[in-house]
Amino acid sequence: MKVKISTETISSIAADCLIVTYCEDQDTVKGYAKTVDTALEHRISQLIAEKEIRGTFGEVTLLHNWGKIPAKRTIVLGLGKEKELTVAKVRDAIGIAARYAQKRGIKNITFGVSNYYVEKRFWNPVDIVQGVVEGVELGTYTFAGYKKRDEQPSKIEEFILVVSDDLEQSAIQAGLERADVAAYATNLARDLVNEPGNKMTPAILAERAREVAHRRNMEVKVLNKAELEELGMGALLSVGQASANEPKMIVMKYNGASDSKEVLGYVGKGITFDTGGIQVKPDENMGEMKTDMAGAAAVIAAMDGIGALQPHVNVIAVIPTCENMISGNNLKPADVITSFSGKTIEVVHTDAEGRLILADGVAYAKHLGATKLVDVATLTGSVISALGYAATGVITNNEEWLEDVKAAARIAGERVWQLPNFEEYQEYIKSEIADLKNDAGRPAGCIQGGIFIGAFAEDTPWVHLDIAGTATTDKDKGHNPAGATGVAVRTLIQLAIRF
Repeated sequence: MKVKISTETISSIAADCLIVTYCEDQDTVKGYAKTVDTALEHRISQLIAEKEIRGTFGEVTLLHNWGKIPAKRTIVLGLGKEKELTVAKVRDAIGIAARYAQKRGIKNITFGVSNYYVEKRFWNPVDIVQGVVEGVELGTYTFAGYKKRDEQPSKIEEFILVVSDDLEQSAIQAGLERADVAAYATNLARDLVNEPGNKMTPAILAERAREVAHRRNMEVKVLNKAELEELGMGALLSVGQASANEPKMIVMKYNGASDSKEVLGYVGKGITFDTGGIQVKPDENMGEMKTDMAGAAAVIAAMDGIGALQPHVNVIAVIPTCENMISGNNLKPADVITSFSGKTIEVVHTDAEGRLILADGVAYAKHLGATKLVDVATLTGSVISALGYAATGVITNNEEWLEDVKAAARIAGERVWQLPNFEEYQEYIKSEIADLKNDAGRPAGCIQGGIFIGAFAEDTPWVHLDIAGTATTDKDKGHNPAGATGVAVRTLIQLAIRF
C-alpha cells in the first residue's frame, strides 16, 4: 500500500473515500469532520441529529457525496466516548473503517490527523501518526493463500494522510517510518502463522528466518539434527523425534551496540504442527495447531523490524522448532530426558511439549550471551481460561525487567497481564525421579508452564509471554482481521528500542 502525506483541505481531495470521525459524547462534529460536514451541506450533522449516526466505537456509516466534493464517498467512523479514547483505540477504529472500505472494493482512502488530539489529550504526534497508519496497514491485511489469482480479494492501494500545518514534519516522518516497519513485521508474522502445516515445516521456517537475516544484514545460523545431538539438545530432539521433518534450532543475531555487553535475548516457540504427541489431542479443530509456532513467528518478524530500524542494542533470537507428531519413535509419558542445560526432565504429558523445546531455547540463549530474556509462546490453553482472548499472560522472575516489557507493550497497544510466580508454585514442577517434571495436571496450568521455562532462565532476568489466547482471532476485531494477529511483534520491537 502506498502512503502519501497531504496538507490540502480534506474536502478538496479527490479520493475514493474520506474517513472522518465522531465521538458519541461530542455535541457536534469537530476538526476535519466539521470541514467535510460543511462541504456536504451539513448532512452528517443531520444524521447525527436523527440518531442515525451515534458515534459508538467502531460504528461505520457510508455516505455518497453526489458531487458535493471531489471525493466519491465519506465514512463517518465512531470512536466511542472521547474521554475514553486512546491511541490504541484509534488504531483499532481506523482498522475497522479501512477494512470496511476494502471489502467494498474501494482502492483509495483519505484520513486526517490534526493537532486537536495532540493538544487536548497530550498525545505524542509520532504515536498518533503511527497508530493511524498501522491501523490501515494492519486492518486491511489479507493472507494470499492458495486460491487462483482471479479469486484474490481487492486491496486498498493508496492511503492519503492529511495533516495540519502545525504538526512537525519530523514527527510525521518518524511516525510513518515506525508504522511502516511495525506493520510490515506484524504482517510477516501473520503470513508465517497463517500458512498450512505442510507449507511451514521446521526447514521452511528456518529458510524464512534466513531470508529476514540476509535482508537485514544479520548473522544467522540454523543447527541441524546432528549439531543438536552434538550439543545435547535433548529436550528439543525428544519432542521432534517422531516426525519425518527434523528439528532445527534457528539463531539470529543483531549487533547494534558494540560498546555494550548487554544482550537482549528473544526465544520463540516453533512447534510448526502439534498433534499432542502420543497423548494425542482431540480431532476437533486440530488443524488450528498449525499456529503453534506463533511465538517463533513473532520473534523472527520482530528481528525484521529491529533490523530495519537499527536501534542501539544487541539482540539474539533463538527459535527451537520441530513438529510434535506420532510414530513408533514417540516421546512417551514417564520418559526422562536430559536438556541442554544438563537438567533432567520427567515427561508427564507429551502435549506439554512447548515448554520442553523452550527449555533448550532459553538455556541456549543464555549460553550465547543473553543477559535479559523474553520468551514468546502459544503455551497453554489454561491462559485462555484465565484471561480469555483479550490479554497475553506474563510471568517473570524480575519485576524491574517486567516493567520494561509492560511499558513496551503499552506503547505497542498490546495488552498483557501478570500471573503470579509465588514460591508455592514451584511444587508443581518437582519430580521424584528427575530435576523437573513438565506437567502437574490442571491446577494453575499456565503458571506451571511459565515457571517450568523460568527454571532454565535461572537468575537471568526473564519474562514469559503466553500468547495462546491472543495469537489468533476467529473474527475481525479492531485492527486484526480474522486469523493470525501477529501479537507480540510490536512489543518486542518497542522493547528493543527502549533497551
